[in-house]
Amino acid sequence: MKRPFPTREVTEGAARILVPDVPQRRGPAKAGPWPFYNPTMAVNRDMSAIVLARWPRPIRSVLDGLAATGAWGIRMAREAHVTGLTFNDRSSMSATLVRENLRRNRVDARVFVGDLATHLATASYEFVDIDPFGPPSPFLSAAFQSNKKSYGLGITATDTAVLCGTYPDACARRYDARPLRCPQGAEIGLRILLGYCARLAEERESTIRPVLSFAAEHFLRLFLLVQKRRDSPPLGHVVRRRPGEFVSVVPRAAGAIGPVWSGPLHDPAVVRSLVPSSWSLPSTARLLATLQDEADLPAYFVTTDELAAEARGSPPGLGRFLEGLRSAGYRAARTHFHPRGVRTDAPYEELWRIFRARMPTGSRDGSTPAS
Repeated sequence: MKRPFPTREVTEGAARILVPDVPQRRGPAKAGPWPFYNPTMAVNRDMSAIVLARWPRPIRSVLDGLAATGAWGIRMAREAHVTGLTFNDRSSMSATLVRENLRRNRVDARVFVGDLATHLATASYEFVDIDPFGPPSPFLSAAFQSNKKSYGLGITATDTAVLCGTYPDACARRYDARPLRCPQGAEIGLRILLGYCARLAEERESTIRPVLSFAAEHFLRLFLLVQKRRDSPPLGHVVRRRPGEFVSVVPRAAGAIGPVWSGPLHDPAVVRSLVPSSWSLPSTARLLATLQDEADLPAYFVTTDELAAEARGSPPGLGRFLEGLRSAGYRAARTHFHPRGVRTDAPYEELWRIFRARMPTGSRDGSTPAS
């Protein structure tokens, strides 16, 4: 079959798919007239297969809402054994490529061409994946229109510069929230996105339950269980008082961040039940292990870089700092959000004391944390 663009075959996970043969680069890519495929998003699809294989409810119908090449849905069928698959894309070129990739992988599914919001207005699924080129905000209102009592959503956001504080005005326009550019920016961005979803769900007398939420590469990712129920979502505003310390404030307070989701980012029991498959990348397995370690620790984290700058000295090794916190009887773990970030239940004054005690000899100036 003659195609309007060159293709090549790639193997990703358990899938062998044809993708456009165009130049690639790391990080966010540029859109073109061809179906979009980004190999750096393989970790996203890895995690989706791992999560859907252990989803807390049976799934009998799944929509790959912005299908492009069909890589996500095909991997879900082959690795998570998802059935009742439907693929949707507004591009007829994408639909043609998806059908060919379905044949190559012996996956049975329906393929529709059209606008995602229009499709969701006429059909409901037990799980819908939304992985757009660009922000997810234009598609989220339609995603929460389902008439099912319970359903799942997978949402990817690649507009991390907006959500994580580089472009606060754009964040206000897209998500009606104020971010903050800081070492905790990715967690704040994730909580802004969760808060936005919670408000959309509340408008439809529904609640969200985050099953897993994380940041990786250049994207944020949510897995949500949505239920028809009237509950007030855990939303609020915070300010960053000291490095790694965020306190609740009223919305109009100076420097208020939010509204943000103040509840847990994950369901710890589900997260700890997840197991990498033989198709998972090593980087995915490492990410999952870190997520499992920090799954039920309190919101927000601190970096040794911030604390060292506050102390005007050199930081201890991350392992040494963690050991000090645990030896003092506190829970502590690395966070996946930052390579030198620590999440702990230690009070801030104790965290500071232990950090100072573990700093290299001669690297302490007697300073105390700003309050």
